[in-house]
Amino acid sequence: MRLPKQFISCDWGTSNFRIRLVDFHSLQILAEHQTNVGVSNLYKEFKEQTKHTQRRFFANYLLDQIEQILPIIEEEVLVVASGMITSSIGMSELEYAQMPISFTGKEIVRLSLSINDKVNTLLISGMKTDNDVMRGEEIQAIGLVKYLSKETQGILLLPGTHSKHIIFRNNKFEDFTTYMTGELFEIMAKHSIISESLEKSDWTPHFHDVFLNGVKRGIENQLMASCFSIRVNSLLQKITKKENYYYLSGLLIGSEVGYLKNTDNKIYLASSGILNELYKLALTSFIPSEQLICFESEIINNALVAGHKKIVEAYV
Repeated sequence: MRLPKQFISCDWGTSNFRIRLVDFHSLQILAEHQTNVGVSNLYKEFKEQTKHTQRRFFANYLLDQIEQILPIIEEEVLVVASGMITSSIGMSELEYAQMPISFTGKEIVRLSLSINDKVNTLLISGMKTDNDVMRGEEIQAIGLVKYLSKETQGILLLPGTHSKHIIFRNNKFEDFTTYMTGELFEIMAKHSIISESLEKSDWTPHFHDVFLNGVKRGIENQLMASCFSIRVNSLLQKITKKENYYYLSGLLIGSEVGYLKNTDNKIYLASSGILNELYKLALTSFIPSEQLICFESEIINNALVAGHKKIVEAYV
C-alpha cells in the first residue's frame, strides 16, 4: 500500500460521527462533515431491516456521508476509521490490541476493507489491559506521541465522558485507567435527588473558590459524604444552585485526579475548552505547575488525524 496524498479520517463513536478530508503530508483539514448518527443509533436502524448485512449497512452510510465532503471521487481514497466502528455493534468487530503498545502504534489491530471500487477503509482496533478497555482514545494518544517522547515516563490525561489516564514509559503506552467522571456528572446533574439543587452556568472566576472546595473534598476521598451536602446547601440557601453546579464538578474531578498527588511524573493534560480550564485549575491546586504540561487547542484538535496518519505509516 502506497502512502496517499490525501485520506479521510473517520471518528465514529457511540453517539457521534465525524469525517475529515486530510492532506497526508501537512495534516491540513481540507473538508469536514459530522452528524449525530453514532454507532448505537445506526445499529438500531440495521436491526430494523433485513436487506443488508451489518458491514454493508454501515458501509452504505459511510459512503453517503463521504459524498458530503468529496462529491466526485476521481482516484482511490483511503478512509482511516477508529472508535466504536470496530465494536460488535459497528461495521466490523476487531479484537483489542493488548498493552503495552509502542508509540508507533504498530501493534494496533487493523482490518483493510474495500467498500466499493474507489473507497478503501482501514479499520483500527482499540486497546486493552487485563482490567480495562478503550476504543478511540488510543488514536488520540498516538497522535500526541511526539510531545510525550521528550520524557522517559509520564501520565497522559484525556478528560471526557469516560476519562482516560494513560501511563507511558520508554516510548510505550503501558497501562491506563478509565474514570466515568463525565457520565457520573451527567447522571447526578439530571437524574439524582440533587438535580434540583443545580443550575448550569457559564464559568466565571466567581466560581473559583467553590470549585476548588469541591476539588479538595474529592481529593480527600469525601465524594460519597459530600454529595448530599449539595442538596443541603441549596435547601438552607448556603450557596446558590449555580455554585453547587461547580462544586459538584470539582468534587468529581478531585476524586478522579486526587491520586496524582503521590506521583513525581510529568502529567500531560489533553483537553480543550471548559474541561481544560477546570482540570488545569484542579491539578495546579495540589501539584507544582512545572509538573503539568497542557497542550494547545490546535495540537489537541489535530491529535486524532495525526494518530490516523501514524497508523497508516506503520501499516505500510
